[in-house]
Amino acid sequence: MQDMSIERWPALERGKGTPLVLLHGYPLTHAMWRPQLETLSDHYRVILLDLPGFGLAEEWAVPTSLAGFADSVHRTLVAEVAEPMVVIGHSFGGYVALQMYRDHPERFAGLVLADTRSEADPPEAQAKRRATIERLKDPMEHLDEDAAAQGLLAPQTWARRDPIVDAVRAMVGGVRNETVQGALQAIAERPGLTPVLATIQVPTLVLWGEADQLIPPAQSQAMVPHLPQGMGMGIPYSGHLPSLESPEAFNQAVRQLLAWVDRRALQSGIVGNTAVRA
Repeated sequence: MQDMSIERWPALERGKGTPLVLLHGYPLTHAMWRPQLETLSDHYRVILLDLPGFGLAEEWAVPTSLAGFADSVHRTLVAEVAEPMVVIGHSFGGYVALQMYRDHPERFAGLVLADTRSEADPPEAQAKRRATIERLKDPMEHLDEDAAAQGLLAPQTWARRDPIVDAVRAMVGGVRNETVQGALQAIAERPGLTPVLATIQVPTLVLWGEADQLIPPAQSQAMVPHLPQGMGMGIPYSGHLPSLESPEAFNQAVRQLLAWVDRRALQSGIVGNTAVRA
């Protein structure tokens, strides 16, 4: 495994302007953000960063705690991004983003939490993750690509065998067992992050697919009232991956958040969520 402090962290980057850092979910890679790289880079510096052990960062050491993943991302962003950034965190990437905000709030200009939640895992979810960790210690065992893809996508997306299905299966199938084990341990043992929400002093958007089968939309929605400068939006006909299933709606919602960030930068006061929703 490589030491990330020695070499530049591998990432895809396009565009100029306010840095927009996108953190993927589990068990995915930066490829889930291709529609955002192509579209949002017209006015923003879009950075698709693989979490350690995933995708382009496959050879990097895999942490086993949420703080370890957040520290890895923060250290590379310190070297790559000088100014405050907008972070989009999807699912596991949302947990990482919240941990990063708790530890380094000065690095943020805005935040998007997509198909994620702030609560810790209940015991039954922890037990299921630990069972998968134990199973994958056998090198002959692997994640079930079809089962994972079916869970990540809305039923109608799966039923029509959209090309997205194959793209998601390819992401899942490319993740090494060691990476899955480390990520699952970090997810299972993550702390409850709901107290962090009330401390977030930047514009924050919570997004969810209305057909999400993995994180019930109500759990994502529940974060919004805790956010001092928050707004929430559901995306119809999408499951856990609205960035791929409904990219136009997803990108439009993100642009609203980015416009809010831009307005805030021009104003001396802080824009609250009441004004944005009006």
